[in-house]
Amino acid sequence: MGFWRVRIINDKSYEQAEVFEVILHDAVMGALEYPDRALIRILDSEDESFVFIDAESPYIINEDIGEVLIPIRRGGDLSEEMMVLCSTMPGTATGADPSPVHSFNDYISRLEDDNDNFVRFDKGEDLAYCRVLIIDDSLYEDAEDFQVKLTMPMGGRVGEPAQLNVVIAADAADEPSFYFGEAEYRVDESDGYLEVQVWRTGTDLSKMASVTVRSRASNPPSATGGVDYAGISRNLDFAPGVTMQNVRVYIMDDLGQPLLEGPETFELVLRMPMNAVLGAPALSVITINDTISDLPKVEFRDLTYEINENDGTVTAVIVRSGDLSITSTVRCYTRQGSAQVMMDFDERPNIESSIVTFLPGERSKECTVLLMDDNVFENDEQFRLVLGNPRTDSGLQAMVGEQNETTITIHDVGDRPIIKFPETRFTVNEPTNEDDISTVRIPVIRMGDTTQVSIVRVFTKDGSAKSGIDYNPLSQRLEFGSNVTELFVDIEILPDQDRNEMREAFTVHLTMDEMMVAEIQMNKALVYIEQEGQQSGVTFPSAPVVVSLLDYDTVELARDFPPRGYPVVCITPCNPKHPDYATTGSICTNEGVNDTLTEFRWLVSAPTTAAGVTYPLRDVESNTFFTDSNMITLDSIYFGPGSRVQCAARAVSNQGDAGREHSSLPVTISTEEGVCLPRLAEAIGAEPYTAKLKYTGPTDLEHPNKLKLSITMPHVDGMLPVISTRQLSNFELALSKDGYRVGTHRCSNLLDYNEIPTEYGFINSETKNANVIGQSQPYQFSTEMRGAATLRFYRNLDLEACLWDFTTYYDMSELLNECGGQIGTDGQVLDLVQSYVSLRMPLYVSNVYHSPASVGGWQHFDQTSNLQLTFVYDTSILWQNGIGAQAISDDTVTGSLFPTSMRIDENGRLVVNFRTDAQFRGQFVLDHPSISATSSVISVDRPDLTFTLNLVRTEPTFAQPEQLWQFVSDVAISDYSGMYTIRLIPCTTTPTQEYSLPVVCNPRDIINFDLPLRFQQVSDPVPAEFSLNTQFMLLGKEMLWLSDGSMGFGEGTDTAFAPGDTVFGRIHVDPVQNLGDGFRLNIEKVFLCTGRDGYIPKYNPNNGEYGCVADSPNLLYAFKVLDRGAPDTITPRFSGIPFNAALAIDDPTALDLVRQSGADGFRMSSDPLFQVSSGRQWYVHSIFTVRSAENNNIGKRSVEHHSFAVAPAANRQRRQAISSVSGDDNDLQLGEGQGINIKWLALKSNDLSTNDIDDINVGGKSNSGKNPTPGEGGFPVVPIVATVAVLIVLLVVVIVVLVARRRRSEPKPVIVAAGNGATKVVANGSYMDDNTEV
Repeated sequence: MGFWRVRIINDKSYEQAEVFEVILHDAVMGALEYPDRALIRILDSEDESFVFIDAESPYIINEDIGEVLIPIRRGGDLSEEMMVLCSTMPGTATGADPSPVHSFNDYISRLEDDNDNFVRFDKGEDLAYCRVLIIDDSLYEDAEDFQVKLTMPMGGRVGEPAQLNVVIAADAADEPSFYFGEAEYRVDESDGYLEVQVWRTGTDLSKMASVTVRSRASNPPSATGGVDYAGISRNLDFAPGVTMQNVRVYIMDDLGQPLLEGPETFELVLRMPMNAVLGAPALSVITINDTISDLPKVEFRDLTYEINENDGTVTAVIVRSGDLSITSTVRCYTRQGSAQVMMDFDERPNIESSIVTFLPGERSKECTVLLMDDNVFENDEQFRLVLGNPRTDSGLQAMVGEQNETTITIHDVGDRPIIKFPETRFTVNEPTNEDDISTVRIPVIRMGDTTQVSIVRVFTKDGSAKSGIDYNPLSQRLEFGSNVTELFVDIEILPDQDRNEMREAFTVHLTMDEMMVAEIQMNKALVYIEQEGQQSGVTFPSAPVVVSLLDYDTVELARDFPPRGYPVVCITPCNPKHPDYATTGSICTNEGVNDTLTEFRWLVSAPTTAAGVTYPLRDVESNTFFTDSNMITLDSIYFGPGSRVQCAARAVSNQGDAGREHSSLPVTISTEEGVCLPRLAEAIGAEPYTAKLKYTGPTDLEHPNKLKLSITMPHVDGMLPVISTRQLSNFELALSKDGYRVGTHRCSNLLDYNEIPTEYGFINSETKNANVIGQSQPYQFSTEMRGAATLRFYRNLDLEACLWDFTTYYDMSELLNECGGQIGTDGQVLDLVQSYVSLRMPLYVSNVYHSPASVGGWQHFDQTSNLQLTFVYDTSILWQNGIGAQAISDDTVTGSLFPTSMRIDENGRLVVNFRTDAQFRGQFVLDHPSISATSSVISVDRPDLTFTLNLVRTEPTFAQPEQLWQFVSDVAISDYSGMYTIRLIPCTTTPTQEYSLPVVCNPRDIINFDLPLRFQQVSDPVPAEFSLNTQFMLLGKEMLWLSDGSMGFGEGTDTAFAPGDTVFGRIHVDPVQNLGDGFRLNIEKVFLCTGRDGYIPKYNPNNGEYGCVADSPNLLYAFKVLDRGAPDTITPRFSGIPFNAALAIDDPTALDLVRQSGADGFRMSSDPLFQVSSGRQWYVHSIFTVRSAENNNIGKRSVEHHSFAVAPAANRQRRQAISSVSGDDNDLQLGEGQGINIKWLALKSNDLSTNDIDDINVGGKSNSGKNPTPGEGGFPVVPIVATVAVLIVLLVVVIVVLVARRRRSEPKPVIVAAGNGATKVVANGSYMDDNTEV
């Protein structure tokens, strides 16, 4: 094998692949074989031009660089030009189109389809740059990246690396930071709180951010959390754009025990920032300085003192505040004013002898000044006491407060000249002999300064004693010389002949001092002239006692704690029931005391608290319309468990003269024993009640056709049930004998039997329930002990069952006019069968009890329900035989909490109002910024209930304020009974802190108040429903048609009509069902029809039968003769004879009928009805409405006059007759509130008019004023056959009528489904008209 080497020349120019051949030929010493030639390809890849990114990845840049130049290096053959596309790809950084630039983008994109993004290399150029614009915004973003890549080379290839990861570093300049406004804050301990600012800065504040502010002790510890300040750990949320928030740090004073501690520090730090970083300062040092607030400070307690000169000394109180643990001193010295040293007071000089020393713990000291008393009267004089030179023995400073001076005013009352009578009453016996004269000596004294002369005049004035008859008048001038202190006047008493007269009196008077020196006091004295043997006034020999009326017969064994729920009685010593009557009875007789005339009054206190705190006794002045607080007994509504009760009895003589009053010892009402105890001990609130409404119907012998209202509710001791159909409020007036009660609550148990405006009331004249035999408790029905009015009210209480039962009866007009009833549903269609109208009446029930602590004396718990009455009347009478009737059917820091009211709101939620009395200096608060807890209400018995607690009102003071609260349940439940815990935050203040807003105080531990409640929802009573009986009558007498029915209609309703008669149609509400003026009955449409082949029209939509109003092959003729709303659509005549039909409202003579609210009518001629074959039966079909008077729309008609259509021919068939009726009646559907009545109209063939019946006498002869009938002149000439035929026809008619009446008289029950799913039975009754009850 041999080799042949060919040298390849390497140049720097890039060339495409080149080839040449090496050929073997001219072989020597051998032969050539295949292959004998070789193809050589020269490749120049190392000289090919290429580009790459000349930077290390990742390529980190800052956001504010503006633009970044990515170096692109070219290698290989540089002799030719080259281009490469430099584009970007988004990563976490997002690019934007060059125009427009959108927010939240990070760079300007270089797109692959944009030719402007090519990087060009000229010949010989080996370095170029790819320029990318970086968007610098104000939004903070973390580090983000995007990619730069090279593609689409032209004139070369892409080398490695062809892609670069560019990282935009996080922009610290845009990142928001949190920091405190100050690195150090100083606050005085007495400031209460400190506002600290937390700032957020940075260019990007567009996001929500938060940071936690926490307090911590400084190092070394100084201020203590919970003692010097309220520790906080609070999260601050910064909304977008918010740069600063305040944090309030509460500084706690020394809670009434100031201690000078010097500067103390603690720290606030920022932690856990979100969407931000912590800046500087993130720590702030708070320095609490108490060098001013806790510095020992002394001042006078009072700015002024007023004393009398003869008091001897005056003592001013100096109070010290601040740090009381050290000894401090202050000088208390005098400064004279109008009062002079040594003449009016003994001086306290400003030297060491006037020092007042406060020992550790002492808060107050006295500074005493000696006064100089003389006998000379002087006007008011003043001097001052001043504090100065405060010091402490520990070297600390002390200070004098603002009240460093006090003014002493000296009154010389003791030396003021005063002339007066030493006594105001004098007694003298009248002489027994006519010749004797008695004398009463009246002294006049002078007090005070007696160095000057005074002159007064003494004179007498008649009273019951007359001058010249009973005494000799006097007018005498008295002169008080120097040092004279007493003078006398003598008045002569004369005898008279009357030895049985009562004692008499006259008066003695003093005039003013003529010298204007002395003051006149007690210038009037009363002189009594006593008859021998007469006494001044009667009195009881001992005090009365109070026991329960249950123990009135066994006072010696009476309970120490009278049970609640039954009256208490006041037993005087002159009452035979008194335990000491054996001793006191004879004394009462000798003293002339008449115990039956004794005057009583009662005093009651609020219940004693569990801690033993008692409340003052107060006079019971809240008399009610059925109780009296001036009786021997006190009703149980005036006291509750734990109340103290006292009676005061005034003795009265046999002559009726009132004597002295004696009070009993208070007794405490038992908290455990009672007559009707609440089911939950100590619970307060309202008990549920039931209200029932029933229609009595006409079969009730005592209260026919009345609405019986019964209200039953449990009785709880001390609770008074109040029932009214008007809103209950202002119980002080509502329960009193004031006219407000009678005028407002006209349907309530607040009216006595002689005050009710209705026929019946809840209270009647009886004092005992007839159903109760005997009495369950002593003196339960004693009018002497309890009073007739009280027993009339308590007649409704079953004391054995502890149940109130109030029952009364009303008619509809009373409910509407007197009781406040309102029409709620007006003319509503119930179904195809019935319509109804409804009346709603509210019922307000309150449980009231007396509380001496409440305003007006009464507290109450209110409940409300609504009574609904529904009157149903027929829109479809289910006729079996065409005509029917209907009948009636039956249907450490402490406080006090006082609940003030409780009710259920309109949404069924519990609303409780209560009052709190803070027994500390401060207030109860809903919440406090320094603690996370809030005041709230919870119930362990109702854990699913939540409540909203609100502070309604508070007194603007920290001195044990009274605050009003309310809590409302967030949801409604049926029974709210259970134990409720009211959790309130007490917040205390310093003794000297004044009230301000916002309230600055120190929160303490939550106080729990347990409130047991007994309160249930009251369901609205099921609406009572009874039928509205209507009567449809066809009358032949206009007088009956227009009457009000009070005298009845007699036989005028069963009449037959002859040609020429006028048919008077009338529909009215049964008179026994008194609807009053609240409802109106209007006839809307009247139809006439007659059937084929004896067909009787019925109105039964369920069977497709619609009486006379719809098309039916069973009807021969049907006409609409009246239409209130569309009078131009009626059929005015039949066979050319007009009906002359008119509604009562269009008849000027029918005004009396139109004015009747429960009635309406129409009139028409009977002549057209005789245009059919004899024996044909006609039926009148009427449609009427019952609506409220307000919605009656009884005014102007749709047209002024009826338009009479052309009369149809007499021989036209029934469809032709119907064609004259407006097309809207072919598809007639009953509107709201419409009723239907169908009546058979009887005809007779004789010529005597029914309207003329009144003109016929008993003998059958007509009155002389009437024309004779056509047949009256002689016997008619007719064929015998015709006479027989007429008689046969009349016989058939009579048989048909009798059969029809017999079938109508048989009651057939009709089953009607009521709206609530119950089934009601309607029976035909005694009426011939169309009345159905549902």
